[in-house]
Amino acid sequence: MKSYLQKLKDTYLHGWERQETVILLSSAFLLTIHRKYSRTGIFRRHFSEYFTDFPLSESYPYYYWFLSTAITLFLLPIIVGLIGTNMSLKEYGIRLGNIKIGLLFTIVAVLFMLPVILVAVVIYPPFLEKYPFSKAVAISWEPFLLYQMAYGVYMYSWEFFFRGYMLFGLEKRFGKYSIFIQTIPFAVMHFSKPFPEAIGSIFAGVFLGVLALETRSFIYGATIHWLVAMTMDIVAVNY
Repeated sequence: MKSYLQKLKDTYLHGWERQETVILLSSAFLLTIHRKYSRTGIFRRHFSEYFTDFPLSESYPYYYWFLSTAITLFLLPIIVGLIGTNMSLKEYGIRLGNIKIGLLFTIVAVLFMLPVILVAVVIYPPFLEKYPFSKAVAISWEPFLLYQMAYGVYMYSWEFFFRGYMLFGLEKRFGKYSIFIQTIPFAVMHFSKPFPEAIGSIFAGVFLGVLALETRSFIYGATIHWLVAMTMDIVAVNY
């Protein structure tokens, strides 16, 4: 028994690569915290009663969701990454990188998704029920625009976590397979979305991962994700 315990100690308490261990374990913790506390239900349960007389108070839970995501999936990963690894912010994809390739892919991807969104709305009505998350902001362009700005904060934070923190943090050890590794939790986080979107997130995760590696930046994927999401909201509101 003693020899077996020694074997376990030698096998599992030594030889871990610090960077990969920090990225993988912290990703599990951060996604759990995000899923648990960056939710509209938290705001409704604990804060909504204080804002019932405010204009467009129905949209406040979504602002909480978007902005708290900036903490759980952007600020906290940055802190953990800078303290727990030897990588810089630039190495995590916080830079413009290859602008030429980035802009080209952004334009092509958005143009490709426009007809896809239009067709999806027509053949799969649940999209109209799902988007925009806050129906109250559709009353005029001012609250709708403000909502989209906050939505952008959410999207850039979301993209940084998967295509910045996880992707670049794991690339040194796993190479291009880091694309698939970050796609797994990314797809899991889409389980509550309409089925076509949930399945599509797998392909999107791979595409956005390739784009991030090619440009050495998460920014272009985040911009695509945001513009596509905004387009879906606009189409849903005006359909």
